[in-house]
Amino acid sequence: MRTGEGQIDPLQVLIIEDDKDTAQLFSTVLGLVGFECEIVLSGKEALARLAANVPDMILLDMRLGVGISGEDILYQIRSNPRLLDTRVIIITAYPTLVEPINNLADLILTKPIEVEQLKTLAQRVGSLGITPKRLLFHDPVTELFNQEFFSTRLELAFARSKRRPDFLFAVIVFDLGLGEQQGDQIDPDISFAVLREVAKRLSQHVRPTDAIARLSGWKFASLHEDLKHPDDIQVVLKRLRQILSEPYQVDDRPYHLTIRVGWAIHDRQYQTPHEILKRADQALEHV
Repeated sequence: MRTGEGQIDPLQVLIIEDDKDTAQLFSTVLGLVGFECEIVLSGKEALARLAANVPDMILLDMRLGVGISGEDILYQIRSNPRLLDTRVIIITAYPTLVEPINNLADLILTKPIEVEQLKTLAQRVGSLGITPKRLLFHDPVTELFNQEFFSTRLELAFARSKRRPDFLFAVIVFDLGLGEQQGDQIDPDISFAVLREVAKRLSQHVRPTDAIARLSGWKFASLHEDLKHPDDIQVVLKRLRQILSEPYQVDDRPYHLTIRVGWAIHDRQYQTPHEILKRADQALEHV
């Protein structure tokens, strides 16, 4: 980042590591190659800093002790549009534990980490010529998440439900139709405009912790975590139906969508996260 003629700001790095000595070592090493580092020692403190700042790069330890985990922070980062250009390096002593989410990180380093290795890889990831991985997780038309990212979020929720018996989540699949009511000869530009408006409405009416994705064509899915009661999903469904059923204005002409909605709430009968998504898809009903 340039601050004046011939001057460039150093890249900003947020180090999220609960071991103070390790965090200080990382900060010292990265400082030697020109990075400006800030250290936070807990998940809660990390989320507070990310709410107010947008670092160029994050070093994230996956095991942060009690409370908010590195896993939680990682998908909060990847779900936040403000952090679109932020690179993420995962630091872990347990590589097998991060296999389900390794595609969300730009790099994964296994402890113990050699000083030269950290310097070299941080320089590589910090280079402005390297595209952040987050760009790979978005649908190019709607800018919602794509199916790959949604599957990863669903796997994380499923794994969390095994660790926390009280953790309740649900999946909604909604299949929309434009051509059925307006005729089959719909201009592609109109379809794209309506799809983008659908995405805008969905994004404005969900919690920041929810995940919405375009699976394909006119089919979307949403993941709703930390529900207090199974009946809570009915409130979500009512809201989604209402916002999606309102007419879509394109070139001063209203367009209406047909809507089919299906959902599934996690319980012990499901052996894999894919089964939950499949059940929601099979439960599609006409509204």
